[in-house]
Amino acid sequence: MSSSPANGPNGLTGLLSGNLGAVVIAGAAGKDAEDITASDVTLVTLLVDASSSIHDRGLEDAVRDGQNGLVDALGDTRERESILMALWTFASEVRVVHSYVGIDDVTRLDKKSYTAYGGTCLYDTWCDALTANVAYAERLRSSGTPCKSIVVVVTDGDDCGSKRSAAECARISKIVLASEQFTLAFVGVGTSDFHATARSMGVPDGCVAVQAQATPSAIRQVFRMVSQSAIRASQGRIAPGPNAGFFSP
Repeated sequence: MSSSPANGPNGLTGLLSGNLGAVVIAGAAGKDAEDITASDVTLVTLLVDASSSIHDRGLEDAVRDGQNGLVDALGDTRERESILMALWTFASEVRVVHSYVGIDDVTRLDKKSYTAYGGTCLYDTWCDALTANVAYAERLRSSGTPCKSIVVVVTDGDDCGSKRSAAECARISKIVLASEQFTLAFVGVGTSDFHATARSMGVPDGCVAVQAQATPSAIRQVFRMVSQSAIRASQGRIAPGPNAGFFSP
């Protein structure tokens, strides 16, 4: 049987050719398929900005609180057993806090695990996280576990320091969205033109949310909004793919 274009050498599997690098390999690790009891799985990948502007604006505690609240919300839903979450942070470097684990095992950001500093490697993080997600999802599917993916980035600034470009982000985004197994979402906090940034990275307009006020209360609200949308997506109330409306009512 021939593979579909979305999954062929120019599609998802094509992203996994060559040297993936240590970050992608770390991000593609996760719970073993034989340890997953759910009949199908939702993979939630959360990418959190940890650049110096977060620190300068006094937002670190709000980010920690917001992420903790998101984990609580996912843990309270009836879909909790079918959700696996990966957590990444990014500043001048990309950091995989952990790959895909059950909600009870998700790291809750605190002063030890989350300290903001340095630049904003947004593009590098996006490219690596999507590729890692594809690699882990393909592993699950090959073992007979269907899965869908939600990738959400939360940032307060434009890219600064990435080796990859917005065009490379867009190329990978187009491939994963064409598979209709992915929902990609972008949350911008502050006054940058985040709609333009997200569009340049290939994120659908209906999956972009901007909070102009870079305040602690706004950050907490952003994470509440992400958790509500992630739960709706895990329940199948948001269809994946290029026409998804992740933040639609």
